[in-house]
Amino acid sequence: MQDDKCITMEEFNHSSNNLGLKEMKESLSRFRELVDIIKEDNEIRAGITKAKYDALVKEGFTPQQALELCKGV
Repeated sequence: MQDDKCITMEEFNHSSNNLGLKEMKESLSRFRELVDIIKEDNEIRAGITKAKYDALVKEGFTPQQALELCKGV
């Protein structure tokens, strides 16, 4: 562990921490894009599961049977 060192406010303001903050903001932006993609994927998967459920009920399965068959998807 390094010994503590006192630094001036000017050194603090111009330290590499500012670069870390910029990188964090960029990472956060990419994460937000990924979240949007995940949300869209979930909506598509939900539509597919609902279509499967509806098709099973239409073919004569009970709603409970259709639900059970959709659980594994």
